[in-house]
Amino acid sequence: MIHYLTDLNLRNKFLIWAGLLVCSFGLLASSLYYVHLRSILIQDALDTSEVILLEVESIREYVKEVLRPTISKLESRDTFVIEAMSSTFVSLNIMRRFNKKMPGYTFRRVSLNPLNPKNKADEFEDEMFSWFEDDRSRTLWRGIVPRKGRLSFVTMIPEYMEKSCLHCHGDVRQAPAELIKRYGTKGGFRFKEGDLAGINSISIPVASAFARIKRDAVVVFVAIQAGAALLLFLLHILFNRLVIQRLTHVSSSLLEENGEVRTDRDELDLLRQSVKTLSRYVTAARKGAGLQPNFIDSYIIGPPITAGTLSWLYEGHREQNNEKVSIKIGFNEILSNPLYATCLRAELKILRSVQHECIPEIIEQKGDTLIMEPMAGTDLGDWMQSTRNRGAARKAILAQLCDLTATLHVGGIVHHDLRPEIFLILEKEREYILKITDMGLASWRGIPDVILSSGLGPQGDFRYMAPELILGTRDDPRSDIYTLGVLLYRMFTGAMPFERRNATIKTWLTLKREARPSFTRGQGLSPQLERIISKAMAGRRGKRYQWVEDLWEDLEKEI
Repeated sequence: MIHYLTDLNLRNKFLIWAGLLVCSFGLLASSLYYVHLRSILIQDALDTSEVILLEVESIREYVKEVLRPTISKLESRDTFVIEAMSSTFVSLNIMRRFNKKMPGYTFRRVSLNPLNPKNKADEFEDEMFSWFEDDRSRTLWRGIVPRKGRLSFVTMIPEYMEKSCLHCHGDVRQAPAELIKRYGTKGGFRFKEGDLAGINSISIPVASAFARIKRDAVVVFVAIQAGAALLLFLLHILFNRLVIQRLTHVSSSLLEENGEVRTDRDELDLLRQSVKTLSRYVTAARKGAGLQPNFIDSYIIGPPITAGTLSWLYEGHREQNNEKVSIKIGFNEILSNPLYATCLRAELKILRSVQHECIPEIIEQKGDTLIMEPMAGTDLGDWMQSTRNRGAARKAILAQLCDLTATLHVGGIVHHDLRPEIFLILEKEREYILKITDMGLASWRGIPDVILSSGLGPQGDFRYMAPELILGTRDDPRSDIYTLGVLLYRMFTGAMPFERRNATIKTWLTLKREARPSFTRGQGLSPQLERIISKAMAGRRGKRYQWVEDLWEDLEKEI
C-alpha cells in the first residue's frame, strides 16, 4: 500500500491525503455532535427525574404530615385506612396513574423487607441497597442501565425509617389490625428508627432517544462528506491549473534536452531531478573556471577523515604556512534543513564549551565550520580489530573513554551515540590518545534538546543504543553506560553482542530487554568481566551501573 502511494503523482497524493483528512474530520465532527446531543439528553433526563422524585416526595410528606394525622384524630388507634394513611400506597397509586399517561416512565418504591411482596427489591435494586448502606453520606445514584429489556436512565434516592412510621413498621404487636389483616406479619415490620427502609427510583427510557441521535450523527457525517467531496473536486481543478501544470512545465523544460523526462513520476521528483541536472551544469562550469570550492578562508580542505552524524571531518592545512588542521563541515543536506542545522549548531557549541584531553582543541570557528587540531588516525572500530587491542594499550583507551564519558555527564551532557566510528586513535610518542569527533546526537542541559522537542524519535545505531533510547527517552546518563557495555563486549571479544539486520524497533526492544547476564558466555571472557559487561548492559536502568566511575572502578581491577 505504501509503495503504491509513493508511485502516485503529486495530484493524486494530494487528493488521497486530503480525502483522508476530510474523512477523519467528518468522523470527529459527527462523534462530537453525538457526544453533545447525548450529554443534552442525559441532562434532560436528570432534570426530569429530579422533578418527578420531588413531586413524589411532596406527596409522601403531605400524607405523613397532613392526611395521616387528620384521619388518626377522627378514628381509633387501631384504625388504619391504607388508601389515605400509607404514604407508600398513596404515592405508588398516584404514579401508576402517571405512568399510564407517560408510557415508559416507571416509579418504584422498593424494600428488602416490604409489606407488599410486589414492592420487593430485584437483584439490581438489592445491590443498590448495599451501595447506600456502605456509605450513609450517599443520597443519590444516577446511571443508564437495562430495565425490563430497555435501556433506561435511572435515578435512585434512599429513604430511612422515621419515628412516625414505627407505629406501622416497628413492633408487629403494635401494628394496626387492618394493616395485619391486609398484608399479614411476614414482612414490613421490625424496623428501627434510622434503618434504610427503602429506595425510591424513577426510570426514564432513553434507548429510542439514543438511536435517534445516532441517526442524526450519521446524517451529519454524510452531509460533511458530501460537501467535502464537492470542495475537493473544485480544489482538484484549481490545484491542477495553478500548481501541477506549472511544475510539469518547469521540470520538462529543464530535462527535455537531456532526454530524461518521465511522465509517470511525481511532479516534485521531476523538479528535484531537474535541479540536480542544473546543479551538475553549474558544478561543471565552476570546475572549468578553476573555482571548485575546496577552501574556507585561508584553510585548504584535504581528503575526508571520517563522517559524523551531521558533518564530515576533513584533513586540511593553513594556506600561508601549511600548518595541519582538521576541518569539521556540516553536510549540505543538514545545513539546508533548519531542524538538523540547529542540531549541528548545538553540537558545535558543546564541542567549544567542554574541556577534556579527548575533545579536540578548537582553533577557530568559521560560521558552521570548526577548525580543529590535526587528527589523522585510526578509528576505534578498526583499532579494536587490530593486534594493538591488548594489554596496557587497551587499558589506556578504556581509561580515557570512561573518563571522557564521566566528564560529559558531570557537565550535564549525555552523548547518546558512543559508536566506535566517532572516535579516532592517535599515536604520539608510543602512547595512544583517544579523540572524539562527533556529538551530533548529544543533549546538554544548558540548551534545549532539539531532537526531543521536535519529536524526531530514536536517532543512531540501534546496535549500540539502550532500550529506553530506542523508545525515545533521552537525557539519562545510564543510556551511555549501556553503550559503554556494548563497546567493552566488542573490545574484548571482537564481536557484537547483538547482530540484527533490518530488524524492527519491537525486535530490538525485545532482544535488549530480555538479554540475560549469561548471553556473554562462550565468548572467552572471564567471569568477572562477564559480570561487569552484563551489569552495564542490563535492560532495566535501575540494574545498571548508575555512575561511569563505578563501572571503571570494577573494570580497572579486572584488566
